[in-house]
Amino acid sequence: MATGTSNSPQQPIDTYTRLAHLLHTPAPDRGALLDRVYEELLARESRAYAAGWSDALTEARRIRTGRPRHP
Repeated sequence: MATGTSNSPQQPIDTYTRLAHLLHTPAPDRGALLDRVYEELLARESRAYAAGWSDALTEARRIRTGRPRHP
C-alpha cells in the first residue's frame, strides 16, 4: 500500500498487487511460495517500522525545538 512515506524515487507497488503477483508467479513448490510471501511481509514490516521511527523522531525534534507541525 502506498503511504507516501517512502524515500524511494519509485512509486511503491500496492500490497494487493504485489501479493497477487507472488501468488500467480510459478513457484517450485508450496514451501517456496510461502517463503516468498513471508519474505515480502517481512520487508514491508521492516519498511513500515523504519517509517514509524522516522516519523516519531521528526515529531520529537519538532516538539523539542518548538517548531509548528507542517501539514
